[in-house]
Amino acid sequence: MVRKYSRPLQYLAAGVLFFLLILYVLGHTTDHPRYHLILDQWPLLLSGVGYTLLVSAITLVLSAVLGFVIYLMMKSRIPFIKGIAVVFREIIMGTPLLVMVFLAVYVLGEAVHINNKFVLGIAALTLYTAPYVANSYQSAAEVIDEDQYVVMQLYHFTGFQKYFYVILPQMVKPLLPAFINHLSGIIKGSALLKVVSFPEIAYVITVIAAKNWASVEGYLVMWIAYLAVTIPLSLLAQVIGRRLSQ
Repeated sequence: MVRKYSRPLQYLAAGVLFFLLILYVLGHTTDHPRYHLILDQWPLLLSGVGYTLLVSAITLVLSAVLGFVIYLMMKSRIPFIKGIAVVFREIIMGTPLLVMVFLAVYVLGEAVHINNKFVLGIAALTLYTAPYVANSYQSAAEVIDEDQYVVMQLYHFTGFQKYFYVILPQMVKPLLPAFINHLSGIIKGSALLKVVSFPEIAYVITVIAAKNWASVEGYLVMWIAYLAVTIPLSLLAQVIGRRLSQ
């Protein structure tokens, strides 16, 4: 009985320890914390959270589609198509997200004559995330053994039939935790959209903090806001991963 509850109690103790550490940081970073200057603007904060979640959700969906296209291109037997996908992946994965945001807003936006920062912000996050999602597809596809490909070949499955009836249904389980982690990464990455004045949570808090001369309090509130969203997502990904592996 003691062993049964030992591990959960130890995890709980570790969680309480870090919770107390966070409380200490919040209470002792400045001599007289003025968090009310930030929290009093809760309608703006909620608006920023809403924009952040909306942009992140749209980005995840678009990244799933573009990532799947990149994954299919990487599996192509045509060297030129495969080369385009591989080079694109390496370029994007070697580019900092901050640079990607500037390229999307000031280069891509100018090229296609779009100045809507909502659209361009989503484009930047999607282009940045898609190659990582493509890697997730590639890893998830490893659950399918060669025998299944042989059977599909014997029954003359088309490419659509292979993916719709056999490959994608088996990829769902390993992809679920990966997609939740991608969503968490997108939410954190969306903070960089503040450099182009996109009204997500980081930009809103920065503006409120600057107006009230409470930069330290602003960044701490921002920290807690992101933790409040990303930690539950991370725990959810772990729970789903364990359940699906059983």
